[in-house]
Order: sequence, then structure tokens, then C-alpha cells
Amino acid sequence: MSEMQEFSAFRNDEGSSQDNHFDPMAVLPAHEENTAIQSQPAPAVSSEIEESVDGQSYFLGEVPQSYLVDPKVFLPLNSDRLIGSVNVVENLLGDVNQLIGQEVDKIQVLQKKINFWEDRIEKNKAQITANMSKIKQNVTDIAYDKKNRDYWWVRSEAVMVDYSNAEAANRSEDWSWLIKKYGLKNPEGYQIEPDHIAVEELCNGESSNLAGEYKNSGNNYEQARRDREAENNRLIRENSRMKASTEKLQSFISTTYSKEIEPLQDGVLLFKEFGVKLKSLNQDGSKSCFGDLRGWAEPFLDEFIRGNPRVPQAVVTDFRKLASIPLPAENC
Repeated sequence: MSEMQEFSAFRNDEGSSQDNHFDPMAVLPAHEENTAIQSQPAPAVSSEIEESVDGQSYFLGEVPQSYLVDPKVFLPLNSDRLIGSVNVVENLLGDVNQLIGQEVDKIQVLQKKINFWEDRIEKNKAQITANMSKIKQNVTDIAYDKKNRDYWWVRSEAVMVDYSNAEAANRSEDWSWLIKKYGLKNPEGYQIEPDHIAVEELCNGESSNLAGEYKNSGNNYEQARRDREAENNRLIRENSRMKASTEKLQSFISTTYSKEIEPLQDGVLLFKEFGVKLKSLNQDGSKSCFGDLRGWAEPFLDEFIRGNPRVPQAVVTDFRKLASIPLPAENC
């Protein structure tokens, strides 16, 4: 029998042509067909014929295999036209643009997160700079606090040393020197008389009070020094926390770019390349067929995945669907 002999398939009651099955009986030789049909129970033959639907005639070897690879997806033949009563290319371009928009929306959502993190980083840096400036000023002020503290503590000690010297001499001239040097006064507010009978007690009380005032002034500067040092320690800890936070945020940004945004950008690039090819096929008009699309898409996708291994699987699956490249059933 010639390989070009025509055979007819059958159309089911609904007239559907998308879910047709290839009937093995359709390719039996003519002289064997009646025998094969008669050997099968009538209801079974009728059921199989109803399930295998195709109202057109094809040459042997060109009967359309609706289920080329995957039994759950209909794939057009390579010879089917892309542009006919329906412009498939225009429909595919619309789908591609929609998918690009979806990927761009995902990128924008991630970019907003990155912008928020970058704003936090800039605020951290500004606060760290302000803290460093405050620490530097505190270091300068601490040096002066130490000098002032030491000055007043030394004066407090000097007063008591001078009093001890006057007391040891216990002469009117020495008491007069001590009284005039520090302006010592009695409880009534008058200068103490060096020959007063109680000059020692009066000078002792006034000298102790004056030494105490000097000591308190020195103590105030010492407390200021301690407060500044405590503040510096707090600012240093705060800077350390903000530096750690900045490093973590920078890690988040880097990871988001490398593991989320860049793969999405690869997906956008893949769809854009697909769109360029579709536009060229659209310019070819009625000459374009699914074979042209598949012939370009599969090797291009293979090379693209090799060069961009992070492209999301979902994008690859969508690309294969649009390009009519066979897919596993669960991805259809």
C-alpha cells in the first residue's frame, strides 16, 4: 500500500477538534478494515470512534498527533500558520506584555523594600556621624574637666596646707597672712582680727569651709567628666548597634538583588527577546508558522538558561507554553 494513501478520521457528536485522539483503525489497510471492525463489539467501536474525532482527511504519515508529547495538552503542528483568521502572533504579544508587566510589578515591590532599607542605612550613617561628633567634643571637654577638677582640688588642699602652717607658727603675723590671703571672715561677715583670742578656731572654720567649696567645685568637674565618659560609652554602643544593623540591611539588599530582583530581570529580558521574535514573525505575515516559532524558541531558551541560570522556573514554563514547546503535564 502506498504511504500517500488517504484515510479518514471521524468526527464525534459534538464536533470538537481539540480533544481528538488518533484511532489506530484509521491507518489499517482497506481490505483489513472491515475484518478488524467486525471483530470488535459494536458498542466499543462506537465509543472509540466517538472519542477519536477529526473530520479532515490526511495523507499517511501526516495524520495530526494532537498529543505530541504530553497527553494532556494540545500542541499545534509545525505547519500550522501563526497568522490566519486569527492572528496568533498578536495574541502572544499581548500575553508577553502582560507577563512582562507582572514581572516588573514584582521587581517594583522588592525595590520598595530596598528603598526602605537604604533609607534606614542613610539614617544610621547620619546618626553615627552625629554620635562621632559628640564623642569627639566630649573627649575635648573631658580634658578640660580634668584640668578644672585638678585645679580646684589642688586649691582645696593648698588652703588646708596654709592653715596648717599658720597654726604651726601660731603668731599674729602668720594669722594675718592667712586671713588676708583668703579673705577669711567671722560669722558676722567682718574680717577676722589676727590677734583675736579665738583666731585659731575662726581661721580653722573659715579655712575648712573654703577648702570644702573648692573641693565641691573639683567634684562637680569630676562628675561632669564621668558623665561625658558614660555618654561616650553609650554612643559607642549605639554606633556599634547601628553599624551591625547597616551591615545586616546591606546583606538583605545584596541578597534581594542577587536572588530575587536579578532573576526577575532575567525573566523580563527573556520575555522581551520573545517579543522581538514575535514582531519579526508578524512582519513575515502569513508565511509564519508554529515551526518557525519553535525552531527559534527551543535552542534560544536552551542557551538563555545556560547564560542566565537564575531565571525563575515559572518564567521558563510560561515561555515554553507561549512558544508551544512540550511541557510535563503538571506545568501545563
